[in-house]
Amino acid sequence: MKRQGKQSDGTTGRRDGVVSRFFLISAAVGLLIGLFEAYLLWTTPRIIPLLVPDVGYVIWFLAPLLDMVFFALLGLGLGWLASRTGWIEVLVAVQTALVVAFLTLMRAWFHLITGPPPFGFNLEALFPLACFVAVFIVSRAVLQGTWHGLAGYSERWMGVVLKPLAGGLGAATVVAVAGIGVFVMRPVFSGTPARAAAPPSGAPNIVFITLDTVRADHLSAYGYARPTTPNLDRFARTGVLFENAIAPTSWTLASHASMFTGLLPQQHGADYAVPLSSSPWPLAEILRSQGYETVGFAANRGYLQKGWGIARGFSNYEDVSDSLRHNLERTALGTDVIQPLYQRFARFDYFDRQNAGQLNKRIYGWFQNHRRGPFFLFINYCDTHDPYVTSAPYDHRFGKVSMDSMRRFFGTLGGENESTLLSTHPGELLATAYDNSLAYLDDQVGNLLTVLRQSPGWQNTIIIITSDHGEEFGGHGSYFHGRNLYREVLHVPLIIAGPGVPQDVRISHLVGTRQLFSTVLDLAGRGKTPFSRSSLARFWNPGFTPAPFDDDVVSELVPMGDLSGRRAMISLTTPQWHYIEHRDGRQELYQWTADPSEQDNLAAASGEQAVLESLRARLVGLVSNATGPWRGPDYLKALDKAGGSSRLNLLFPKPLQPGAADNPFRIGIAQAYFKPQESTPTRPSQSERDLMRSLPYQ
Repeated sequence: MKRQGKQSDGTTGRRDGVVSRFFLISAAVGLLIGLFEAYLLWTTPRIIPLLVPDVGYVIWFLAPLLDMVFFALLGLGLGWLASRTGWIEVLVAVQTALVVAFLTLMRAWFHLITGPPPFGFNLEALFPLACFVAVFIVSRAVLQGTWHGLAGYSERWMGVVLKPLAGGLGAATVVAVAGIGVFVMRPVFSGTPARAAAPPSGAPNIVFITLDTVRADHLSAYGYARPTTPNLDRFARTGVLFENAIAPTSWTLASHASMFTGLLPQQHGADYAVPLSSSPWPLAEILRSQGYETVGFAANRGYLQKGWGIARGFSNYEDVSDSLRHNLERTALGTDVIQPLYQRFARFDYFDRQNAGQLNKRIYGWFQNHRRGPFFLFINYCDTHDPYVTSAPYDHRFGKVSMDSMRRFFGTLGGENESTLLSTHPGELLATAYDNSLAYLDDQVGNLLTVLRQSPGWQNTIIIITSDHGEEFGGHGSYFHGRNLYREVLHVPLIIAGPGVPQDVRISHLVGTRQLFSTVLDLAGRGKTPFSRSSLARFWNPGFTPAPFDDDVVSELVPMGDLSGRRAMISLTTPQWHYIEHRDGRQELYQWTADPSEQDNLAAASGEQAVLESLRARLVGLVSNATGPWRGPDYLKALDKAGGSSRLNLLFPKPLQPGAADNPFRIGIAQAYFKPQESTPTRPSQSERDLMRSLPYQ
């Protein structure tokens, strides 16, 4: 009996030894891989055009800990199997092959796309599997001839190494957990001193809020049947609501860049593969130079990250890279394992999405710490961006939309069955989910406004609420945004309230959100600036008489994925008409006042040819007279055709001559008051642009 017991104990000890060796060695390999992964993410932007990587310092703790745990569990399983079967050399080959397959997948994963990518069988299954099989065969062949010698050698040094290795891995775990804890518990940033002298006495605080992807006609304040925005409705009665505000384009980066610089996309050049140039002065840079504390909070997980250039001029700017969930999602395991599992079994959404409630907590924390003096606070909420998921009770405010329905819709887009899906007109379903999300966003904006009203500087705070673009629900055969320039993606809400702004005023005159650049500078300067003529405040000032150029808004787009610019388009909106010209020569004409959904194209109507030609001439005149230089000339290709204005002539810069008799009001004139700073970033190569083809427009 004793002999059997001793044999049993010995067998158990050997089994435990095999398991511990697999476990510790695998964990150590995982730690090294995690450090390598952190180095990649920290030093090189995963998205090629980004100016800076989209991760925080926590990646140095998170990636090693995640990979170490993953490989430790893998080693634990292999070790248990080896202890039960005795196939140690076979399972060592399996372990080696798994490590190489993981590294192969990581290398393929790096420098791809943002967001939850569609599963690619060749890249994410077949290629790593082929690597696994090849390495396993080679490893098995090598070990088969050398295993006995290696086993004897390993027995001698393994006992010496394992204990220090276990201690080192334990210490690494403690350091990683502590680093993550410090990152999570860090205080919200406090203001840093401005770079200039104190601002003028009485300079107002300015809060600039963009409701990402919010179309105006879905707000109850704009006549929508559903009561989606009761808080915004009440806020609108405290200030001025612009009934017909038009965005400069239909996607995030270019639209925000236009609002922050006063330039059209063709002038500032920011596009899906090129960050905002460092040459034009953004609002934050100008206000910071005037003594403002400039602070930004952006929830958009794509194009409002620091690396896209939009954060320039902010003394402090917090985006998704400052969240633990985003850093976790950026890792290889986060992208290829955590995000798909989360989307499939937990919530059909981006794993790292930051909702308005979470963003508000960070904003409230800043309010408790910010320095005295005027501030420019930029806030971007992204709750109404697809896939339109929100929390209870708002997820059924206007009707329950099942996650399975949303999975089927988004899973079919871009596939062979897309045309069949779109023929079923799921727009009503999507609109309901969108409205539910909008109701949640409205509630959180209401909470923010309540906090602002209770702050000491409320009486001297100007609030601007708008959107970067709208959203489509199949009205013109497409969905989302960044695909065309119809009214549903250009017509956005715009509300301004604060000292000097009249209350309960609705302005029906057509305006462009690009002019918010001039408006903010004008309001910050109490109307005593060179920008008053182009400020939207002119529309509520008594005695203002609009001139013809006040009636035109230009919008531009090169649709996403159009690397060559062949589908570039440009549009002109007037108080009655919306004219769209495509690069292939197609023209569209809508009388939006009578046809707000723009279903009746009048471009071919014989009675409207004079209107068509007049609008095109006005559009060419406006663009030709805009200030240079042009950084995104692809937008001008729609006007570069026989019988029209030559694009080469349009590219000739026209310097600013303030006060000159022959110098009419021009697009970009406000930005022209500032001396350009640095040259624009180098445009990526064709191969790099190809990698950006599937980047989702945020």
